Amino acid sequence: MVHTISDVLRRIDGRGYKAYRELLGASETIQGLRIRVTRVQGDPFAPPSVVRIDVKPRLPQWAIRYPVATADYIYRQLYRALRRLSARLGEGHSGFLGVPRPGPVMLQRSGVELDNSRHLVVRVWAGLPSRRRRVLADAAEDLLLHRIPRAVQEAIRVDAEALRRHVDTWRLQEEIRSKLPRLGLVAFIGDGSILPRRCGSCDDPLPGAVPFESPPSLRVEVETSLGSVTGMGVRRGVTVIAGTAFHGKTTLLEAIQYGVYNHVPGDGRERVVTIREAVKVRAEDGRSVACVDISTFVHSLPGGRSTSCFTTSDASGATSMAAAIQEAVEAGAKLILIDEDTSATNLLFYDERAAPLIRRKTVTTIAEQAASMASKGVSLVIVSSGSMPLIAAADTVIIMEDYKPRDVTPEAHQLARDITASEDYHAPRSRVLVRAPRLVKPKLRGPWLVAKNLDEPLTLESNEQLVEEGQLRLLVAIAARLNHFEGLSMRSIAYRIDQDTREGFQQLLRGEPGPGYAEVRGIDVIHLINRIPSVKVQQETGS
Repeated sequence: MVHTISDVLRRIDGRGYKAYRELLGASETIQGLRIRVTRVQGDPFAPPSVVRIDVKPRLPQWAIRYPVATADYIYRQLYRALRRLSARLGEGHSGFLGVPRPGPVMLQRSGVELDNSRHLVVRVWAGLPSRRRRVLADAAEDLLLHRIPRAVQEAIRVDAEALRRHVDTWRLQEEIRSKLPRLGLVAFIGDGSILPRRCGSCDDPLPGAVPFESPPSLRVEVETSLGSVTGMGVRRGVTVIAGTAFHGKTTLLEAIQYGVYNHVPGDGRERVVTIREAVKVRAEDGRSVACVDISTFVHSLPGGRSTSCFTTSDASGATSMAAAIQEAVEAGAKLILIDEDTSATNLLFYDERAAPLIRRKTVTTIAEQAASMASKGVSLVIVSSGSMPLIAAADTVIIMEDYKPRDVTPEAHQLARDITASEDYHAPRSRVLVRAPRLVKPKLRGPWLVAKNLDEPLTLESNEQLVEEGQLRLLVAIAARLNHFEGLSMRSIAYRIDQDTREGFQQLLRGEPGPGYAEVRGIDVIHLINRIPSVKVQQETGS
């Protein structure tokens, strides 16, 4: 028998805090909202409880056709309402109401999920009230049956014009992204976009920033159902973004790397769109690598050591970056993004003038293999101060000056006409996850994944394309059940994650989630798997 929330609260009033456990599964219907307690904290100072609310709101039919954008809009209204209605009602987290703060991109989040039948699921954190670790039934009833319903009602009371703008912004980016392949592009930067941010760790656009203006030679026009959009097309192949410091090279690359997401109105990057299969790579000294075929980049090691199944617990800058590229390609990446500032430059390019001094060349650089990579379906966008080997390998060369791009491809090719080094790129051998560690009590601590059976915390910051803490939380939750993917190839795991994400967080996590999760790509999960030290993998035969 399912008891109502108010019945349970009357029964446990004044008892010790653990009596709140009787609320687990209790539900009540208020003003068309079905409210159910799905997790109960054990202590007022512990992480808050979780409350699920089911409702069928009155939404325009056109909004229901775009559930991700509409849910994102409602989530942002919910976040603001909960902040206003959260209050201190005792000790610890008593009276707290909330969901994670949303960033400037539209994501699927477990806090608000909408399906095509107009069924809306809302999940919130709620700090059950207590004083001297005793149940405060009246305060808890006010929290669960008055404040939460009020917040949800405010969230679903939409401004039709604002919602339309939010949905149309999402639609525009989705339509542009869907047209990139047939246009021969991997990214698009719309004219008038504001790329610089107010500060290094800020989401807000920089006031007074120079609007982006595409060079005439690279300008393309994309037709959408919402009108035509002009901007700079980043073509398939190899693109080098060069120029002096502080003129916008990295800012442009960062806009492209975050273009895998759809941005909200007012962010300034609403018309910066990148294919979803784009991966930013960097050097990661000291990381773990498990049986990755990096032989196309690194070879001829001392002692004849093979790099076709390279394994180490302490990778160098070059081997870590070579592994990152191969792991990304193995998982399905079609665009690799590289910033010279965070790279192992000996993997990026080789100065032929030093050849007489070096008897053995152990690295075949990215510059040497870039053309071959592009011919095999892996495009590159590389930020460089001005390396001639990279420029020689580029199909397109863009110079950034005062945050304005200039196409200098003909002149660059003329300067680099004597540099002809070109080597064949070999895609990595596919690997199967043989055994995943059963992490003991994995949790997120800042940007770190910690678990009792991990020798040291594992940083999640090496994936520079993650934008919200909810994404880190989801990666930790998936890490706790990696054994379910044993026997699958890395690309199959990525595909399954993407499929399950489309069906909702309950399907993805095989259980009722809290409000703290935000979507990640399957490629992001593979990024994590590849960095867990105790993971066991095996290369597929014949791959």
